[in-house]
Amino acid sequence: MTTIDTPTEVNGVPTEKLFGTIAKLTDQPELAAFRFTARNTWVEGTASRSEIHEWHGAGADQVHVDRFAFTADHPTLGHGHGPTPQEYVLHALTACITAGIATGAAARGIELRSVTSTVTGEIDVRGVLGIDPDVRKGFGNVTVAFDVDADATDDQIEALIAGGTKYSAVFDMLTGTTPVSVVRA
Repeated sequence: MTTIDTPTEVNGVPTEKLFGTIAKLTDQPELAAFRFTARNTWVEGTASRSEIHEWHGAGADQVHVDRFAFTADHPTLGHGHGPTPQEYVLHALTACITAGIATGAAARGIELRSVTSTVTGEIDVRGVLGIDPDVRKGFGNVTVAFDVDADATDDQIEALIAGGTKYSAVFDMLTGTTPVSVVRA
């Protein structure tokens, strides 16, 4: 009898943990309710700084091992403290799809050599600045171009990109309607 060793990690993704999580959330869907929090403080001008540390998931309050901090600013009105909030959205989109590609490849046993992408968002700032009320304030168009080098066929790579996009929470947030409430604390 021949035994086939199944790797416990593919492309840095712990596959046993991945499949175990899927099974557990299938059996106990109440554990799938997650909540993420960012706390933001104004710095100066158009700059602000967000800290991310606590979150809720798997039925309990959690914390990241580290406290993550991000500073955002605007290029023409700001003081150069960091990327624009819009650039963080672009980063979030491509990071989320990339994670989906990596986990999708790991689940299929496909070895990745590299995954790179360029994400571009086009925005007409006349809407943001109140110059023209008919101009959208957000991105008018976003394009993400992926280059995936993997031990896979072109069709398999296309399927990985499509799956990474289909199951991306950030893609869904940008393309679907997400209720957002802005209130005074």
